[in-house]
Amino acid sequence: MEIEKSLNYSELDKYLKNDFLVVGMGNEMRGDDGVGLYIVKGSQKNFPHKFLDVGMTIENYIFKIIEYPEKVILLIDNVDFGERIGSIKLIDSSKLREQGISTHSLSLNKIIMILKEAGKEVLLLGIQGKNLNIGENISREVKESADDLVKYFIKRLSEK
Repeated sequence: MEIEKSLNYSELDKYLKNDFLVVGMGNEMRGDDGVGLYIVKGSQKNFPHKFLDVGMTIENYIFKIIEYPEKVILLIDNVDFGERIGSIKLIDSSKLREQGISTHSLSLNKIIMILKEAGKEVLLLGIQGKNLNIGENISREVKESADDLVKYFIKRLSEK
């Protein structure tokens, strides 16, 4: 269930064949940690109801996410999985705890469990970051991957 940066989006297409909501997480003040928010902001210009910016506090949005009619929830965040900067992976949420791949890991597991109990299918799309320093911009490699995803989401939603 892995997607490389040179994306053949067919793996993601399988999961997003039905209606979906994209939830961007992260901290814009910490360079690449803001990639999920960057993608949401870039995509929601065309489809504002399909993208949700939760910043660093996804736990505050659980009930709002549950209220959305979409059954598939795609969480996007900066993730350190030890690969090439800008690499993109579709991550099995059941492996979150063992991998410890996100700064949200502990609470994210509980949040995913709550969303699943509410009938949602939850996917995590991670982008390998480089720079998490306060006050820095998103790195070039991560921005390129994020821009590719923005184009993908806009194209995908335009086809519906």
